[in-house]
Amino acid sequence: VGVPYDGAVTYRAGAAGAPRALRLASDSIESYCPVLDMDLEDAPPVDLGDLPVPAPGAPGAAAVELWARALDDRLDPPRPVLALGGDHLCALPFLTRALERHPDLRILHIDAHADLREHWEGDPYNHATVLRRVLDRMGRAARIYSWGVRSGTRGEFRLMSDESRIVPLGPRDDDGLPTIAKLAADAAPLYVTLDADGLDPGTLPGTGTPEPGGLSFPAVEKALALLARGRAPLVGADLVEVAPALDPSGVSAVAGARLTRTLLLALTARA
Repeated sequence: VGVPYDGAVTYRAGAAGAPRALRLASDSIESYCPVLDMDLEDAPPVDLGDLPVPAPGAPGAAAVELWARALDDRLDPPRPVLALGGDHLCALPFLTRALERHPDLRILHIDAHADLREHWEGDPYNHATVLRRVLDRMGRAARIYSWGVRSGTRGEFRLMSDESRIVPLGPRDDDGLPTIAKLAADAAPLYVTLDADGLDPGTLPGTGTPEPGGLSFPAVEKALALLARGRAPLVGADLVEVAPALDPSGVSAVAGARLTRTLLLALTARA
């Protein structure tokens, strides 16, 4: 399901165009993934279209509430779903629903930014605050595993260090893969929230807030493959912050389509 919204960005817009661009770019790649040895043709996904876009200038809280109502209408009965943003705020209703159904949820958060601010210029609903809002909704049994984070305020990094429900995995490829392998082998339910700027901007430059450094595409694909082959049920995922218009080469949309394919196959494998 697409969420074509970027009203919560703090720098460059463009992520609203991602759902359409990722669907179009998917025509340029194979349905077969050699990393997983799986093919989308074996269990074709259902495209639920796009969720409604709030009126211009609507506060972030209103946007989240709008999407929550639309999800109630479209996800009956509940099923694993991949959300294509849009900016990172688009992930919040999906994460909230996963937490409601799975109090012991493990969230793999791939991102260049901590996204743990209490507010952005007074607004608590922003793409820079989304993991803080998730933390507000988490019980003591849930955990956030943040991989690739290399930017944030001093307060955000202190919170990552002090809060027992957050497990920082570091900014490099090798930092996260061993822990992700353990998560995949466990029985606790998993959700993946994947911000495109978690990857090296040389691989995926079309994103609104790029940060030098970052995770390699093969490492992220390997991590998703571990989840697909593991024991833990993958109950949902999102891919956010791809901004195709910021990359006239079109490479970012194709990279996003590849990640979309892997996430869909991982959801199929663990459903």
